[in-house]
Amino acid sequence: MVQSPEGEKTSVSGCFDERTGIMAFTLSAFLAPCLVDPYFTTTYGVGELLLESVVFGAQGVLLKLPGKFSYDGGMGMLTALGVRFFDARGRELTGIGDNLKYVVSLDFSSFLKKPKGFTVFLALQERKGEVIQGIEHFASILARYTGERSLDFRKGSGIGMSLSVFWGVRIAEGREVCA
Repeated sequence: MVQSPEGEKTSVSGCFDERTGIMAFTLSAFLAPCLVDPYFTTTYGVGELLLESVVFGAQGVLLKLPGKFSYDGGMGMLTALGVRFFDARGRELTGIGDNLKYVVSLDFSSFLKKPKGFTVFLALQERKGEVIQGIEHFASILARYTGERSLDFRKGSGIGMSLSVFWGVRIAEGREVCA
């Protein structure tokens, strides 16, 4: 059970490919509600899926995303992995799309570092979504605090943008596991 984009608990089915050690999740149905109002939804549950994959002992994870939507820029996912975000007044922000434009600092002292040898693959559909106001600002904050340049959210979704800074990602076009 993980947090849905609207904040409720839900289950997401996945499969494990014993041959490759990759855990795969198809997130089309899970993330589809983000198409309704991406400003007030979260990718926190995606972070929980990453944590579950690590705890399970997978060598990597394949996230099949419904498109190149920016959602919350991956802010919710990073929150689940231990990153904390703050506004100009020092208030902690929740990981929703509407908060991207308010982030001025972050604390990743409790962030779960990517396990050695763990690989994150993104499989993206070609649909495009609304560009969330503040996502470019958010990308610049991530770069400033990590020293890493993120994957362009238009190429790898908001989830890919945030993961690329902390865990690295590989775009996996046509990759099949658990067929």
